[in-house]
Amino acid sequence: MKDRALSTLGLWVVVGLVIWVGGFFSVAEQAAFGLLALLVGAAQYEFHQLAARIPGVGRPSPTGIVAGFVLLFALFFLANERARANAVLTLGALLFGLHLLARLRRPGEVPTLLRRFPTLYGFAYIPFMLASLVAIARMEDGQLLSRQPIGLYYVVWVVVATKFTDVGGLLIGVPFGRHKLAPTISPAKSWEGCAGGLAFSAAASALFAWICVGPLGLPFMTPAKAALMALPLAALSIPSDLVESVFKRLAGAKDSGATIPGIGGALDLIDSLVLTAPTALVLLSYGLDWAKRG
Repeated sequence: MKDRALSTLGLWVVVGLVIWVGGFFSVAEQAAFGLLALLVGAAQYEFHQLAARIPGVGRPSPTGIVAGFVLLFALFFLANERARANAVLTLGALLFGLHLLARLRRPGEVPTLLRRFPTLYGFAYIPFMLASLVAIARMEDGQLLSRQPIGLYYVVWVVVATKFTDVGGLLIGVPFGRHKLAPTISPAKSWEGCAGGLAFSAAASALFAWICVGPLGLPFMTPAKAALMALPLAALSIPSDLVESVFKRLAGAKDSGATIPGIGGALDLIDSLVLTAPTALVLLSYGLDWAKRG
C-alpha cells in the first residue's frame, strides 16, 4: 500500500506540474495531450501483450497503436465537426461500453470479437474510449472541440472523480470490507469499498470545483453539482476496473505491466477511465449549463 500511495501522489504531482508549467508557457493543453497520448499508447501496447497471452487470441498488430495516435491527434488538432464528432464518440462508446459490461457476466469467456479482430478490439477498448477526454479538453459551455483551455480543468475533474473512487475503495474497503463485490474477478473489492469510493469521489470532486470557482476564479461547476455529477462516474469506474481484471485473468497476469510501483502498468492506471470518460462527455455535453448555475 505504501508503494501505491507514493506512486499515486507522484502521479498527481506530475499532472499538476504539466498544467502549471504548461500554463506558464501557454502550452498547458498541448502538454496534457502529450501526457495522455503517451499513457494511451503505453496502455494499448500492454493490452496487446495481454491479448497475445489469451488462448485463442492472436497477437494484435502495431497498426492498432498507430491508429490510436491518429485518432487522438485528429481530435486534438484537426476536427471541426463538433456535433458529428460528439455523436460518433458517444454512440460508439455506448455500444462498446455495453459490450464491456457484458464481459462481467461471463468473465471466463473470451469475447468472439477479441478472438477474430484483436487489433480492432484493442483500438476500441483504449484509444477510442479515452478519446472522449480529448473532446472534453476542447469543450466550453457544452460545445465540443472549442479552443478554450477551460476544458482541461474538466478533464482533471473527470480524473479526480474517477481515481478518488479507487482511493476511497482502498481506504474503506481494506479495513471494513466484509461483503465481496465480485469474488471470482477481483477478490479484494467489496461493497463497503464501493460505498467509500463513491463518497470519496463526491467529496474530492466538490473540493476541486470549489478550488476552480474560488481561488482560481474559473467559470466552473458549483461544488455541489460537481459532486452530484461525479456519482455516475464513480459508479462506472468500478466495473470499468473489473473489466480489465477479466482480461488479466484470461491472460493469467496479475498486472498489465510493472512500470509504476504499487499500481502496475499504464493500463492498470487508466483502466477505470475507459467507461467514465465517454460518460463524462455525455454529462458535460448536456448538463454543463445546469451544473454551473448556483
